[in-house]
Amino acid sequence: MCQKSLKFKLKKSKKSTFLEKTINELNNVIKEEFIAGKIASRHGLLQNLDPRINIIATLLLIITANFIHQPLVLLFFNFWIIWLAKVSLVPIRSFLKRVWLIVPLFTVVMVIPTIFSPFLPGEPLLILFQFSHPIQILFWQIPPIISITKQGVMAAVVLVLRVGICVSLSLLLTLTTKWSQLLKALNKIGIPTVFITILEMAHRYIYLLLQTTVDMFIAKKSRTVGQTTTGEQRQFISNSMSILLGKTYFISNEVYSAMTSRGYNGKALTLAEFKLKLFDWLWLGFIIIVCLFFIGGDYLFVWK
Repeated sequence: MCQKSLKFKLKKSKKSTFLEKTINELNNVIKEEFIAGKIASRHGLLQNLDPRINIIATLLLIITANFIHQPLVLLFFNFWIIWLAKVSLVPIRSFLKRVWLIVPLFTVVMVIPTIFSPFLPGEPLLILFQFSHPIQILFWQIPPIISITKQGVMAAVVLVLRVGICVSLSLLLTLTTKWSQLLKALNKIGIPTVFITILEMAHRYIYLLLQTTVDMFIAKKSRTVGQTTTGEQRQFISNSMSILLGKTYFISNEVYSAMTSRGYNGKALTLAEFKLKLFDWLWLGFIIIVCLFFIGGDYLFVWK
């Protein structure tokens, strides 16, 4: 009995505490930003493109994806984006995790109601409930047969694949383009300066506040002896939120002063000068051909 209880205590002590888990997760977010910067510095396909062409090509592909209705074409579109990530030297496993761990979590929850006949009537695939007569609930009439419909499943699959394409392309753009160059390219193609300034400041503050939060949690952990109760952890979180709010206001003034003293005038500044090359125009033409190919494939399936 003594040996069993000792083993249990040892296992319990090896479990990560709340503070350790939080510190690890925050460090992982900061680490991912560092890795994204290294990916953008590689000599892959998309990294060698002019950022303006990269943005325009991404927008064309996203618009094209929203005009496609056939799941098979959308699935092939997703595989083509994976190939695009591979030739751009983006780690495929990490890329797929970032996309397909987020898309199902948010999109599937929203599209689940559409697969049922009360929301989207159609050809039944699986009958769930069958009543003798329709049921009236206030202004909504439930049909006598509740089933999972073929049209609902197809609509849900199409929406999930479309969202997957849009998220993949957006992630690929941010991974293969340095943030400063991306903001400057947005300014060059006509995006308002106010919007770019908000993006720039948000990007700076997110990781600055993350680092501040990590420092607070490490300081708390280094001064804590033994395990804390759930109530104490909640009290620490509430206190940390108020302290972080105060630090945010204080840091905002310091950051603004530091930026203005270095010549910041509201525009995204970078040492890189944009110059369109022949390869950029060829890539834009190739993207237009790809868009027409996928739209044509979608129409081909419709006619069949």
